[in-house]
Amino acid sequence: MPYTNIAITGASSGLGRALALAYAHPGVTLHLAGRDAARLAEVAATAKSLGATVTETIVDVTDAAATETWVKSCSTLDLIIANAGISAGPGAANIEKPEQIKAIFATNVTGAFNTILPAIALMSAQPQGLHGLKGRAVIIGSIAGLIALPTSPAYSAAKAALDFWVTATAPNLAKDNIGLTLVRPGFIRTPMTAKNPYKMPGIMDADQAAQIIRAGLAAGKTHITFPFWFGVFARFGQLLPKTLLARGPRKPAA
Repeated sequence: MPYTNIAITGASSGLGRALALAYAHPGVTLHLAGRDAARLAEVAATAKSLGATVTETIVDVTDAAATETWVKSCSTLDLIIANAGISAGPGAANIEKPEQIKAIFATNVTGAFNTILPAIALMSAQPQGLHGLKGRAVIIGSIAGLIALPTSPAYSAAKAALDFWVTATAPNLAKDNIGLTLVRPGFIRTPMTAKNPYKMPGIMDADQAAQIIRAGLAAGKTHITFPFWFGVFARFGQLLPKTLLARGPRKPAA
């Protein structure tokens, strides 16, 4: 039995768009949220052409009240994917500005919690359905969360926070028959990575990444890491001196 009531943030482009279209089929209701009205409308129209029922809502996940209102408007959820995120690094100046650090944490961490915590509350009141679960909440993390990168400090730290929280919380939610999953992708071709002025090993198209995620969620995985070898490399890299890692190419500043 597939997921039939699905909510996705950051659905107007990149991985969010690819996930929306990967799940767009007859009998599926998609609740899509994003900040760009024109792009979100295009994604919604394409998903509808594939047979899905679609709602589209302009939502900034840093707005807790607005995000909670959107989640509650979904009424029933089998699956929610907190995908909205931003990325930046120290750039040529070699240091991240305070406002950039705060913005990354506000969107990538607080925004993720603004999304999934109301969803978990909604799911806890639902009857068991797919795979004996009341629902599944998914956070899009990153392989960058496995390694403290001087080349993108706030980004890797924000993703690490999500990683630890999901790993620690998933067993507790499982007792209430709610699934919790962290996705750790490597480089994906999106508008976000298009700004990186360096070679990105293992980079893949967003459509391919969406299919990997979909397969992992269908299998009920708590952690989905890809490419697998890149995740292993990141764990090994965490053992290296940070002065050595600091010599790598830097993510551009916001």
